[in-house]
Amino acid sequence: MLHLVGVGLDDKEITEKGLEAIEEAEKVYAEFYTNTETVDLEKVEEKTDSEIEKLPRDKVEREDRIIDSAEEKDTAFLVSGDPLTATTHYDIKHRAEEKGLEVRIVHAPSIFTSIAETGLNVYKFGRTVTLPEDSAPKSVTDYIEKNDEIGLHTLILLDINYRAEKASEKLIDLKEELADRDAVVIERANTDSQKISAGKLENFTEKEMGNPPHCIIIVGSTSHKEDEFLEAYR
Repeated sequence: MLHLVGVGLDDKEITEKGLEAIEEAEKVYAEFYTNTETVDLEKVEEKTDSEIEKLPRDKVEREDRIIDSAEEKDTAFLVSGDPLTATTHYDIKHRAEEKGLEVRIVHAPSIFTSIAETGLNVYKFGRTVTLPEDSAPKSVTDYIEKNDEIGLHTLILLDINYRAEKASEKLIDLKEELADRDAVVIERANTDSQKISAGKLENFTEKEMGNPPHCIIIVGSTSHKEDEFLEAYR
C-alpha cells in the first residue's frame, strides 16, 4: 500500500490521519524538491517513532523508488503542502494504481489555501504558473494575459529559494507593462513568520524580502471588498 501524505507548509500541520499513516508504514520517504524544506522531519520521527529517508528528485521520478517500495511493503511518501498539488505526485498515484497498488491520500494545508489570507477571493484565481530561476519562459506571461482577459488573479509559484525581488524583475523584463500592475507577495506562507505585502510589482524589485519560500500574485479585477482587504497589506 502507498500512503501519499501531505505535511503542510510548517511544523504541526500534519493531520492526525497523516501521523497514523506514518506510524503504520514499514518504510517512510520524504521529498523537498518541489518546495523549500520548512518542516522539521526529526520532530515527525519522534512523534511517530519512524525513520524518514529524504529522497532527491531522480530517486523518485527516474528510479521509481516509491512505487518499488510500495510493491513490497506498506510505504508512506511525505511531500510538502498537499500531496496532489504537484503533478509529479499525481503521476506517482496514477502509476501505482496502474500496478494494482492501493493508494491512500492524506491531504494537508497548501499554498492554494493560504492565498485566501490576502483577502483575494480564491474562486477568482485563474491558471497557476511557475516561474523558474534559471529561465524566462514566455508561457508565464501568456497565462497571465489569459487570466487577465477574464479578470482573474494569477498565482505565480517560484522555484525553491527564488526570491520575489529577482522574480519581479524577471516578470517585468518579460513584459514591461507588468511593472505597474498591482501585486501581492507572500513570504513563508503558513509559518509563524509569514508576511503578506501588496503594492505595484515594480516596487517589489527594490524591496528587501525575508527568507523564502516566496510567491507572487498578479492581481486581476477586484471587488470593493477585495480592495478593502488588500489595503491592509500596502
